[in-house]
Amino acid sequence: MSRSRLLTLMSRRETVELMKAQGALRDARARHAEAEALALRLAQMLEGRREATQGTLAAADLFRAHRLTLQIAEQADLSATRAAEAAAALATAQAEMARQDHRTRALADSAATARAQEAEERLARAEALRPAPRR
Repeated sequence: MSRSRLLTLMSRRETVELMKAQGALRDARARHAEAEALALRLAQMLEGRREATQGTLAAADLFRAHRLTLQIAEQADLSATRAAEAAAALATAQAEMARQDHRTRALADSAATARAQEAEERLARAEALRPAPRR
């Protein structure tokens, strides 16, 4: 197997890995967007509950409203943490995709260079085998 063929096959394998990295990046972006949207909705809900002024309430209703507000605050914090983790996963996926893209391009360039060099070598061999012109 020639060097150019081997490099071409390696490049194709890396292209498949690049596609997997792109899929992982797409999934990470979706998870990040979803986590940020949920955190934002919960924060808005919490802010709305804090701003809402309710009339006179019974002690039990006030206690239930306070517990619900605490649960929403807890979920908002949890969602913000998930969004931060998703952002870190997104950065990791982007770095992996960049690394994979660089590797794929390098192998493709090496394969093209090897093909050109092999073509020149074939041409040089053909020229060497050609009989000298007679005078």
